[in-house]
Amino acid sequence: MDCKDVTEFIVVPPAAVRLDLWAAKERFADYLRRQFPGYSFRIARLAPVDTGECFGVYPVMNFVGADNQALMCNEPPSWLLGEIRIACQTFDLRKSFAA
Repeated sequence: MDCKDVTEFIVVPPAAVRLDLWAAKERFADYLRRQFPGYSFRIARLAPVDTGECFGVYPVMNFVGADNQALMCNEPPSWLLGEIRIACQTFDLRKSFAA
């Protein structure tokens, strides 16, 4: 079985800022890609499991291999998930698109 490291994450904003971040989701995802080169991010409205009080960061753990079989990725280190959450919290919604 081939394994690879997680390269994609789904981020769910907390309920308090969800609507504002949803409106700026492309800029938010771009910000995260610049903070973490080599990773991609999708912004979602709802979390599969969460209270909605903080940013949810969910690694995409599976992928389809060349032979059309579903394969699992290596689990990302917990420090990386923490760093992504910190970066999410420091995103400034008030900055202009040109900043």
